Amino acid sequence: MRLLQRALLAVAAFLCFSGGLGAQALSPEDIYLRAQQAVSALPQPDYIAFTLQDNTQKQHSIDQERLRILVRSSDGHAFVVPIRGADGNPSRDQPGVAETSFERWTALYRIGDFPLADFGLRKHGSGRPGIFEASGTPQPEPTTRPGVRVIASVRVVNIPYRIVNLGDTSIDSHPVYHLGLQPRYDAGHHVLREIWIDKTSLLPRRYVAERFVGGLIPFRYLVTVNAAVIDGHLVNTHADGHFNVNRVLLLHYSGEGRWTASDVTFPAAPPLWLFDPAMYAQHKGEAIPVF
Repeated sequence: MRLLQRALLAVAAFLCFSGGLGAQALSPEDIYLRAQQAVSALPQPDYIAFTLQDNTQKQHSIDQERLRILVRSSDGHAFVVPIRGADGNPSRDQPGVAETSFERWTALYRIGDFPLADFGLRKHGSGRPGIFEASGTPQPEPTTRPGVRVIASVRVVNIPYRIVNLGDTSIDSHPVYHLGLQPRYDAGHHVLREIWIDKTSLLPRRYVAERFVGGLIPFRYLVTVNAAVIDGHLVNTHADGHFNVNRVLLLHYSGEGRWTASDVTFPAAPPLWLFDPAMYAQHKGEAIPVF
């Protein structure tokens, strides 16, 4: 009898732990908050190096530039070694410093920030606007009515989205939660629209985010981003999205935005002159450190 009781207790404990008998299912908000905690608990690397491969398909061409990029995560400054140009041939451009802007080598906006972008999940991020955010849309500051005396304060968990559970599924044989997100306010700042969260690690494996592109012809489109844990860091490895822009004067611009980050490493302490144009000019002709 005792053996039977122990067996029943063990089964009940297993069912509770695995989401069965007596276990309370997590709400979509709980899943989102736990993912926030899991992302925020991971360390942020001081430097990240990766190889960018652009395969963006436009109406009449395909961008095929390939770059080796070393980024200082504190300010987004990068050192860029061009490997291939947009036509797929060996690049004739010289290596150089990019201070958040990469127009000299690629049309992809702030691509150096892409691998470590957390789309607002990390509680203490880089302090810079996210690479998908619309320009001029800072997160609204809380306001108080003039003349009202503060007599107490209450800590409120602020989730900027309305979140729904779209059903459990799997990615690469890993069970994941699939959530849909609708911004409660400021859609240009809160860019997530869907997220797939690993049930074991509670880390994101995939996002759908709305990308806002500025310039003379601003537009926006949805991008699917795949993420993976590399050497203890959450890294975005692939992005794919269809853009279709219609504007005045019969202007039509469409295509498939596709780019990948591969061969990711986290250098410990590269030379500082790789991140400052003036300092780099003093070291021209020297061998570039391998990264």
